[in-house]
Amino acid sequence: MNKKLSLGTRFVLLSMIVFFVFLALTGSIYRYTAIRIEQNMSILTLLAGSYFFVQLILFLVVFKSYLPKSNFSWDNILTVSLFFLLISTVLSVNVSITATVLFVVLAVLFAIVKKKHFQPHPLFYFMAAYYLFQYVGLLWSIDPAYGWRFVGRGLSFIVLPLAFGFYSVSEEKKNLLLRIFFRFLEVYLLMVIVAYFYQVEFHKVDFGVGFHLKKNYFSSPVPPGVDYYLLLGWAGYNHPTFVSFILTLMFGIGFYLWRNDNSPQTVKISGFEMGFYGFMTAVVILLLQSRIGMIMFPFGIFLTLLYNLRKKKKLVLSVIVFSAFLVLSAGFYIYKNYRGYFYDRPREIQTDIVLSFLKDHYLLGTGTGGMKVLIPWFPTAHNQFLGDLFHLGIPGLLLLLALMSSSFYFACKDKNFLLLYFLLIYFVMMQIEMPLSLQKGITYFTLFTGLLLTPRPFGKETK
Repeated sequence: MNKKLSLGTRFVLLSMIVFFVFLALTGSIYRYTAIRIEQNMSILTLLAGSYFFVQLILFLVVFKSYLPKSNFSWDNILTVSLFFLLISTVLSVNVSITATVLFVVLAVLFAIVKKKHFQPHPLFYFMAAYYLFQYVGLLWSIDPAYGWRFVGRGLSFIVLPLAFGFYSVSEEKKNLLLRIFFRFLEVYLLMVIVAYFYQVEFHKVDFGVGFHLKKNYFSSPVPPGVDYYLLLGWAGYNHPTFVSFILTLMFGIGFYLWRNDNSPQTVKISGFEMGFYGFMTAVVILLLQSRIGMIMFPFGIFLTLLYNLRKKKKLVLSVIVFSAFLVLSAGFYIYKNYRGYFYDRPREIQTDIVLSFLKDHYLLGTGTGGMKVLIPWFPTAHNQFLGDLFHLGIPGLLLLLALMSSSFYFACKDKNFLLLYFLLIYFVMMQIEMPLSLQKGITYFTLFTGLLLTPRPFGKETK
């Protein structure tokens, strides 16, 4: 490969070679073997594991000159554990929990060995107050048994800020972690396409079957009616909303690093990578049929454009006006032609139950975990603010507003584009889901705020 090409560009080209090899391998699997439906996901998982293993080995061989010399310092061990936590965001919930525990334990051990004091960012106290009030809500919960499970799920509000209060990630280390994670997602995106090709072969359908607005396009999903499981099940996690969120988030972070990273030009994220990543993200969100992803990703592109043009006021105004016109036009077109695709009767029923209950119980709500009694099939209000009012009444809503307001305050105060971008994308997701009530959503919030916050300077180590 041409030495003048950046590492990132060469990495993408190498990944594409692996991708096409595995596409050919997938075709061969169906040509010479007969796969039963009960074997579908297990063979795809094996294929995915082989894909990432081959990709890793080739990366180590081809780019070994760029790899830092390994040593077993505390800093390097913590960096590896934090990277493991980052990649767990698109893997199973159990992997995320394991990665969280590992990082927190190592951070505490690091503090003990280095004799570092706990120095939290002020945002930690807002997180702690929001979380601890869930315990107070157990006092009037109409389902305290489920409430205890709900409280346990939110423990990341305490433990991850605790870890970042002991271990401050330098700007250089942060950029390195985010660059590597960005490139991991480039491989992840290609693996989703391999999985799509695999399922197209398995179901014997046309390759273009997933490239339109149709929620279920495979004939025999496992479980029934959930096509995105067939594309993401190999990773142990298949929620299209949260996967789309991570892909959108890293698009904005990648864009920022492309424009602002002070690392050598050879290792920086390249413009070619950004174009590749953006295109692949759009394709994958469409294949996953993620409706919120179809809103979040264009919004992420809009935010990156505003950031890039922030010093050119006339251009910013033009982008805003043009974007508003596009949104109105797209909204009208979708309403006329695809209203049924975005309409969701179960969500409407859940919202009606929440609003009906709140007419007489808005002061204290159901209590922690009480939503399960009124919406037993899937306890959610599909809106974080409405859901917190439903769960914990006006005090719970006020604490949520305090948490989000303080987060935005620190992002704006420090002129921290990465944190602000994360919060804006997260805020969009909060209008349609209740991410702060789900394990993945809580991990996302605590992990990325802890990583992206501008750290307060640590005091001198005690001797």
